[in-house]
Amino acid sequence: MRVVSAESRVEIAAPAGTGPRAALNLEVVNTSSVIDAVTVEVRGPTAPFVIVSPTPLVLFPEATGTLRVTFDLPEHFPAGNYLVDLVVQGKAPGTEPTVHTVEVDVTSRPALRLLAEPSVVRARSNGAFAVRVTNEGNEPLDVALRAEDTDRQLTATLVPSTLHVGVGASALTNVVVRGPRQLYGSDRDRPLTVVATANDVTAEAPLVFRQRSTFSRGLVTALVLALIIAAWALAFVLGMGLVLGSDPLTKVAPASLFAAAAAETPDGADPDGAAGPGTGGAPADALPKDGALPAGVGGILSGTVRGAADGAGVGRLTVELLRESRDGLVLVSSSATQADGTYELAGLFPGHYYVRVADEGYDEIWYPRGASEASGQTVRVRAQQATDGVDLTVVGHPASLEGAVATGLPDGEVTVRVVATPVWADADPGLVQSVDADPDGSYRFDGLEAPGSYELSFEAEGYQGAAITERVLGGQDRLALDVRLSAGVGRIAGTVTDGVSGLGGVTVTTTVDGEQVEVGTPTQGQVGRFVLDGLATPATYVLSFAKEGFETVTSVVELGPGETQPDLTVAMAGGVGTVAGTVVDTDGNPLGGVTVTAGGASAVTTTTLTAGAVGTYSLAGLPQGQEVTLTFTHPGYVAVSIPVQVGEEDPPTVTMASASGRVTGRVTQGGAALVGATVQATDGLTVHSTTTTSSGDGGTYVLPDLAPGTWTVSVVRDGRSVVTALVEVRRGVATTRNLTVPEGD
Repeated sequence: MRVVSAESRVEIAAPAGTGPRAALNLEVVNTSSVIDAVTVEVRGPTAPFVIVSPTPLVLFPEATGTLRVTFDLPEHFPAGNYLVDLVVQGKAPGTEPTVHTVEVDVTSRPALRLLAEPSVVRARSNGAFAVRVTNEGNEPLDVALRAEDTDRQLTATLVPSTLHVGVGASALTNVVVRGPRQLYGSDRDRPLTVVATANDVTAEAPLVFRQRSTFSRGLVTALVLALIIAAWALAFVLGMGLVLGSDPLTKVAPASLFAAAAAETPDGADPDGAAGPGTGGAPADALPKDGALPAGVGGILSGTVRGAADGAGVGRLTVELLRESRDGLVLVSSSATQADGTYELAGLFPGHYYVRVADEGYDEIWYPRGASEASGQTVRVRAQQATDGVDLTVVGHPASLEGAVATGLPDGEVTVRVVATPVWADADPGLVQSVDADPDGSYRFDGLEAPGSYELSFEAEGYQGAAITERVLGGQDRLALDVRLSAGVGRIAGTVTDGVSGLGGVTVTTTVDGEQVEVGTPTQGQVGRFVLDGLATPATYVLSFAKEGFETVTSVVELGPGETQPDLTVAMAGGVGTVAGTVVDTDGNPLGGVTVTAGGASAVTTTTLTAGAVGTYSLAGLPQGQEVTLTFTHPGYVAVSIPVQVGEEDPPTVTMASASGRVTGRVTQGGAALVGATVQATDGLTVHSTTTTSSGDGGTYVLPDLAPGTWTVSVVRDGRSVVTALVEVRRGVATTRNLTVPEGD
C-alpha cells in the first residue's frame, strides 16, 4: 500500500460557538496483486475526533483511490501544534502499513465571559459580590480584573485581582464594595462595572450596589412633614402680622406679590396689567385686587451647560438666576447641572433674569456668551410657561491627570509609554500628550484642555497594550484608575538530539504555576522536536529531558515579557562519547576557527572557539570506546590528523603549522640600526614589502606569509636595491636574515 499524494499540514480555526473543523485527502495506491480493502488508523491526541471516509476503501490491484480525513474537534480543544500519524493498512495477507504524519495546527481563540452572583446587592455601606470568570476559548488565560465606578463614589476591592483560568474552566473573584454613608432618604443605586482583560479579549459584568439609608424613609418623611407644618405656621403668623400692621389699605397689590398678567385687561388699565387713574397711587404693574387671581403663576427656565473643548454637557456646575432690584442684582434661584449638563429652575415669578455660571475651575460666563453683567443679556420668564434652550458654553481652566501603571517587574526594569489622546470629535491633534512612566510606575499629565475626555493608552515591550478613558473637569487635579499590564505569553521550542540527530521518545517536563507540564518528542516526522506553549512571562523555567538509556539533562530558560525561545537544542548522552581538546599554532597561541572532523560512518564536525576559551573544541555523539580519526583544517595552515580512543583519554594538544613561512631580520648601516628603510621580498611572481621599525634593537622587519621556495630580499632606496640577499623559505619556519647597507648609500 502506498500514499502518493497527501497534505502534511492542516491549520484549524473556528469562530466562537463552533468546533474547529478541517479536512485533507489521502490518495492511496494498491500495490498488491489482489483486491484489497484499505483502512486508516489515526494515532495522536486528535484521534477521537477524526472521521475517515469511506471506510473501508476497496481498490483493485494498481488502482488509486482517495480517502477523506476530517478533523472535527470540539469547541474547547486546546490550541497548539499536534503531530498525528495516519496509518494506511490493507487487509490482504502480507500487506505492509504506510504511515503518513500530519502536523495539525489548532489556532488560538481566546474568549471570556463574566457572570455576577448576585448582580444586585442591598446594604448600608459595605457589600460583596461574587463574579465568576469563565474561559470559553481554547487556550489558558491570565485574566486581569478591575472595577470601574463612573461616579467615583464607591471603593471597590477585587480579591483576587488576577486569575489563571484553564480551557473550559472557571474561577471566582470577590468584589468588596464600600460606599459613602447615607443617613436618610430612599435606597440609592450605585452602579459599577467589573472588567476582565486577557489576550486582547475584554468582558464586562454590570453590578449594582443598592445602598440603604441609616434612618428609614418613613421616619424621615414624618420629620419633614412636621418641619413643613411648623414652617407654614410660623410664616402665617409672621405674614399676617406684617400685612395687617404695615400695608396701606389699597385696592391694588404690588406686582412683586401678584406678578401674573390678568387674563383680560380691565378698562382703564395698561396692557401689562397696571391700574389706571383713580387707583389710589398703586405702583406700576399692579393688578386689580377684586376678581379672580390665576392659579399657578410660576414659570420654568431650563437649558444645558456644555464645555467649550468637547461640546459635551458638564455636570455639577452651579447655574445662578439674578434679577435687578433697588439694591442692584439679587440672586433669585440656583441649581446644579445634572451629569449630562442639563439644569432646570422652577417656580419663578415672571420677569427678566440674568443667567450666570460661576464655579471654581471655570471662567465666569453670563448668558449667552458674556464675561460680565455688562455683556450679558436677560432672559424673559413668562407665567405658566417653560422657557427652554437657555444654553451656556463654559471654558475650563487647564486640568491635570495622574495615575500609576504596574508591570509586575522590579521598578525601572520596564519602560511604559503612556499617551493621553482627546476622544471628542474634531479634537486638535496637538492636544495629544505622551510621557514615560517613572520607575515606580507613576505618571502625570499637566495642562490638559478641560472639560474633556481623554483615552490613556499604555504600551510596554513584551506586554499587551491597555487603555482607559478618564474625563477631567475645569481646573481639576484628577487621579486616574490604576492600571496593571499583562505580559504576553511565552513559548519554548527546540530539538532534542543524541549528539548527532533528532531523538524521539524523550519526555520533556517543566513546572507552570505549580503544576507539572509534560510533552514528548515525536519519533516520526519532526523527530526530536518539542513545543511548550502558553507560558506565563516573565519567568524562569527549568526543563528536564528524560529517556530510558540516556542521562537526564536539565536546561534553564529565562523568558522576558512575551519572549519566545524558538530554537533550544539539547544533546542527550547515552551510548555515545565526547572528545574535547585544544588547537594551537607553532608559537603556542590558541588557534580559533579550526574545523575539526571525526571520521567514520557518521562524520561529526565542529569548529574551535574564537572567543572565550579560544582554540578549544568538543565533539559529541561519537561511538563510545572506539577509535576515531580527528582531522584539523584551517586556511593557511597544514592539515593535521590524529587517532583518538573515544571515552578513554583526552587527545593531546594539536599544533598546526602555518602553510607558509616568514623572513625576519635587522637592517643596519655603519653598525647603527636603520629605521624606516623599505625591505622587499620577491620570488619573481609576487612582491612583498615592509618597513623597518624601532622595536627591539631597532631596524627590525618581518615579511610574513611567504610561499616555500627561494626569495630575493632587498633593501630598496629611491627605487633601487642597495643590498640584496637570497633566502630559502620553508613551510612553517621563520628564517632570520640581517642586512647591512654600505656606508654612503
